[in-house]
Amino acid sequence: MEQPAIKRLTQILIVLAAMVVAIVLVVQTDSSTFPPPFDMLTFLDTQVATQEDGKDVRCWSSVCKLQMFLTGAVIGEDAITVRIESHMQLIESLWEQGRDEHPHASMISSDTVKQLLDRRFPHQQIRTGVQFDLGSNLNPINIVQDAMQDYSDTVEPWRLLQTWASRHTDKNGRLTLTPQFDRDALHALHGFLLKYDLAIFRHARRIAEENKASRVDASAMSEAFDLESKLQR
Repeated sequence: MEQPAIKRLTQILIVLAAMVVAIVLVVQTDSSTFPPPFDMLTFLDTQVATQEDGKDVRCWSSVCKLQMFLTGAVIGEDAITVRIESHMQLIESLWEQGRDEHPHASMISSDTVKQLLDRRFPHQQIRTGVQFDLGSNLNPINIVQDAMQDYSDTVEPWRLLQTWASRHTDKNGRLTLTPQFDRDALHALHGFLLKYDLAIFRHARRIAEENKASRVDASAMSEAFDLESKLQR
């Protein structure tokens, strides 16, 4: 009589052990499939790496040559420095506005970004590409679709966003920004910077020509970034 009892007890223990293992596996599966929190800098690093692996225009000198070709003018190194710092200030101001206008939002959404861009940099699609209006006293700047397509082969718009985000990290390289732009907002910023960067280059060339300068220098580039105030006239 003892053997059947022992056998039954063994079966019960086996069933209980199987249940414990099943519960552990379920818990592990749930925790492993739970999506990690979105990290803006990690996303930007991935976009830059993917772009560099999949596109032709990679090295800095090639990017500069393409920028000058699409601009139709020689661009001085001092102008490039002004351009980068001005873009950093621009992105920072968009982040500050997004944060201040939605103080309780966990992330800055693409809708918020698009509203800010439409308000600050009104531009419109035209048959040949994109047109930035500079007010009644200046001719608009047109960016043709082919130029945008060529420029999209560079990593520059993603690199600008990555550089800005990298300036907001702690000593361990962790992002300190709260809130962050969400994924769709970053794509909206990327698309805008691609067009706006070309508009800035074209406008800087126009300023340099008016000043009878042989190249786009720091002064022309700085004045070109006053484009926003002209767009709002």
